[in-house]
Amino acid sequence: MFRATSALFLFSLLVQAQQPATPHKAPDLAIQVAEDKFIWLSEYSGKTRLVAVFMTTCPHCQYTTGILNKLQKEYAARGVQVLATAIEAMSSLHVADFKKQFQTQYPVGYNDQKYVAKFLGLPENDPLFVPQLVFVDKNGMVRAQFTGESPAMEKDVQEKNLRETLDKILKETK
Repeated sequence: MFRATSALFLFSLLVQAQQPATPHKAPDLAIQVAEDKFIWLSEYSGKTRLVAVFMTTCPHCQYTTGILNKLQKEYAARGVQVLATAIEAMSSLHVADFKKQFQTQYPVGYNDQKYVAKFLGLPENDPLFVPQLVFVDKNGMVRAQFTGESPAMEKDVQEKNLRETLDKILKETK
């Protein structure tokens, strides 16, 4: 048990070490929402943005979607916009059903995993642990980034951690 716990802890440190330091300027991100239609992260400049990278079949991502729905409803009046992009192969075929099943309250699209890895500041060919969440303040700076393997994303503390992160960013960028 100790070995497994130690290995998991070391693995989470390795994953966190791969992420770029924050804060840093957020690159623009084009999320495809239809064959020739995109939404851009920059379209929401002036707002605090929470970008979710997920897979439609991932149970952890589905759980996080419920939290993101709540956050979008509760924080929209405070200038927060949630956006999401699915990255699995053929995700364009699954996004519509995902949106319907989970009644997403925010824009959801799809992208190539390598393109999103570049946005995340991660090596293009490394596997992405999902969900990935990126917090971009109203000035376009990435203020926090969580991977699905992060202790902050564990089910029993995830919603609390996401709220605290949003509250901190909103307070600091008034």
